[in-house]
Amino acid sequence: MTSYIIRRFLYMIITLLAVSVVAFIIIQLPPGDYLTTLIENLRASGIEIDEEMIRSLEKQYGLDLPLHAQ
Repeated sequence: MTSYIIRRFLYMIITLLAVSVVAFIIIQLPPGDYLTTLIENLRASGIEIDEEMIRSLEKQYGLDLPLHAQ
């Protein structure tokens, strides 16, 4: 019985890791990112954003990190 529980727990961890990786890949597939969409929406509403603000938002959202760290 204990070996069954341990085996199921290991399968659970592997499944959770696989689902997380697949979800991350699906989120990264479309062109652009959240910040690009946000900037375009702000510019469309008449708010101008400078490069310093863009860099600050990239750092805040973690978009300046490599893919494996995001």
